Amino acid sequence: MIRRRRFIGQNLVEFAIVAPLLFLFILGIMEFGWAFYVHSELTNAAREGARYAAVHGELCAQHPPCQPATATSVRQHVLDRLSIPDAESATVQLQGSLEPGERITVEIRYPFRPLVGFVVPSGGFIMRTSSSMIVHY
Repeated sequence: MIRRRRFIGQNLVEFAIVAPLLFLFILGIMEFGWAFYVHSELTNAAREGARYAAVHGELCAQHPPCQPATATSVRQHVLDRLSIPDAESATVQLQGSLEPGERITVEIRYPFRPLVGFVVPSGGFIMRTSSSMIVHY
């Protein structure tokens, strides 16, 4: 019984040594998952914006009620598909021509902010993604 009393605090000391690494590992997994989710959302929104622009080309006006795509309408279409915080801060650029057979590219830039801002006080970085399609109409 005397021998057992000497090791009573051993578990607490071991946990105090391992806990910071465990929490750092868990927070790293959360950050990676969050970054992956945001990038996936941005990629999908860019693809949807490129598809919208490709289907709403210059010849679209010949088939009412279809309206040709503009930079503003593509931006709004992209923002409607984003389910991330502060989606309005995303920059959407439309590059290329809306003539049939031409390539149109939608590029999105989003200021990514980490979930664990107190660990990385830099304020984040810019995530960029783009998608290209050929205009049909």
